[in-house]
Amino acid sequence: MPRIPQRQPLSVQAAEIIVDMIHSGEIQKRLPGERELAAQLQIGRDTLRAALDILEAKEMISPREHGKRREIISVTTRNSSGTKRIVFLSPKKLAQLPPWMLVEFDTLRELLNRRGFELKLSSPGLFHLKNPGKKLETLVEDLDVAAWILYQCPSQIRQWFGHKNLPALIRGYPQPEIEIPSIDEDWEAAAFHAGTQLKRLGHQRVALLMPDSELAGLKATEAGLRKAFPDDNKAVIPVIEKGSAEQVDHALSRVIAMKSPPTAIVATRSRQALSTISWATRNDLVIPRDLSLITIAAEPWFEHLLPRPTHYFSDPATLARAVVRQIVLIADGKATKAAQKLLIPDYIPGGTLSPPPS
Repeated sequence: MPRIPQRQPLSVQAAEIIVDMIHSGEIQKRLPGERELAAQLQIGRDTLRAALDILEAKEMISPREHGKRREIISVTTRNSSGTKRIVFLSPKKLAQLPPWMLVEFDTLRELLNRRGFELKLSSPGLFHLKNPGKKLETLVEDLDVAAWILYQCPSQIRQWFGHKNLPALIRGYPQPEIEIPSIDEDWEAAAFHAGTQLKRLGHQRVALLMPDSELAGLKATEAGLRKAFPDDNKAVIPVIEKGSAEQVDHALSRVIAMKSPPTAIVATRSRQALSTISWATRNDLVIPRDLSLITIAAEPWFEHLLPRPTHYFSDPATLARAVVRQIVLIADGKATKAAQKLLIPDYIPGGTLSPPPS
């Protein structure tokens, strides 16, 4: 959803937002109809027409013709102010980011502004493509960017940036074959610690609840958990779900019906913790008496759950500061190597761990 103009003059703000929508790929080739676009921006038709007149005067869009949608003529975005632009490339729009990432993004923007940089989020429609090269070429040509932050970008996009040797930082788990600097939480270390806690309590079968994704951080989480049970290849049971509470319900019901079911769940997403607690209640299971739960993620609302989930927490502001230090060096051409930085999250004890039921 595009941001909504909040300050006068609204027509100028609306024009800037339309430009952002074009840059991000939300609008391609032709603008939506005036009624639809005004509703998206939550402004009146007169204000929208004034904004379109601004863009027409800049020769960015075609003149108004009755019954025809305006075409995009130019998407050139060279900075005239001298401000260096950093683009946060993400498959999720700002409103879709999880709360902790919103805090990190806001901190990033503030810290970068202090250093003379402008932070923009771009979410073009190319993350589903097996070969996104052509669209990436167009995106890079259209934007005057000092450096890129790649967030939750699939490997083919990371590889393209690495092959082109563009100034970029992966905000995520590193991949050894991609020589781009990266910053993330050390999910492998957190999962190993979680596994040792469960093993110490006597758990021998642990389900690892993961979304249906190929993110490198998830693979690292599974590797860390398996390291905690080096003598038993069957101790860790990967359980894949596709993003909904119903999918979590189905996945857990299937795994708990196994001949040797797990006695503990390790969740890789905070939403999975909530779904697991709800699922357990519906199936007359008590956490942690019947099933232990530990989450490799954190949310502020964990404080309002009883029992509070045992979990791992990384301060978004700390992560933002680490990202800023690295991305400024990259933007200024001072980064000397593809450094991989992993921050170990804090362990937050809760009330969802106990020995397995006898």
